[in-house]
Amino acid sequence: MLLVLIIFIVLLLGGLFVFRLMLTHLKPSGYPDPRNISVSDKNKPVLVCFGDSNTHGNVSYNWVNQVRKEFPEMTVFNAGINSDLTFSLLRRVDDVVLADPDYITILIGTNDVNAVAYEVSEKRYRSMNRLLKDENTGPEGFEENLKTIIQILKSRTKAGIALLSLPLMGEDLTNKTNTLADEYSAVILKIATFENLSYIPVREEQKAYLLENPPRSKYAFEKYPFLLTRSVVLHYFFGQSWNKISEGIGNVLSPDFMHQNDTAGKKIADQVIKWIND
Repeated sequence: MLLVLIIFIVLLLGGLFVFRLMLTHLKPSGYPDPRNISVSDKNKPVLVCFGDSNTHGNVSYNWVNQVRKEFPEMTVFNAGINSDLTFSLLRRVDDVVLADPDYITILIGTNDVNAVAYEVSEKRYRSMNRLLKDENTGPEGFEENLKTIIQILKSRTKAGIALLSLPLMGEDLTNKTNTLADEYSAVILKIATFENLSYIPVREEQKAYLLENPPRSKYAFEKYPFLLTRSVVLHYFFGQSWNKISEGIGNVLSPDFMHQNDTAGKKIADQVIKWIND
């Protein structure tokens, strides 16, 4: 009996280590690294989806895969990395340029907001090197980084670029993370307008959907770290869908307040598909 308990504990700790690795270090399949680029069909147009975990898609619905299935005649690279902020996204911009894209989507900012709203979150991002010692969070830094990313992509690629507004952060529209995310999304719209880029209103559509389908959330946004762990365990160990996990805590669009369930993710994919078709 003791041996079984020891084996269980070892497997549990090993599983938690793998999950931490998955959440913080692994790149998605189809990342625009030199190997994937070298084996891609050079006759196909290229789409690069650039962003954080809401693009990476291994702790939430993978909308990039849906877009990939919709456009088999395209090469679709997933350049989303979990826990990225605009600071760390800027350090990866050369990977996008290397893919020589025809289209680029950029969905970034939820971690920037989270770092400003909660000191413990900022410390976590710094411990993962997503924020360096000389990098200070705040709306000004977010705007400067996003502008720099866009200037690099406009000058070094021929791509059409779409900026996506931020998904909801929690399903209480009055909480401080959502009000702050409203401000950041306004910055995204301002930059898209000034730079003459396409703007995809993810946040606006999610708000409208939430007003039509009011949530009954059992938790406040501050419980996000616990809910993320719960969400990942229920999905990967017990096979629950992201929608089912959301329903368990009374949510409509997110299993943990930061990431997208099937309903929300499919809506993002549909918006991106529409942009490409248009």
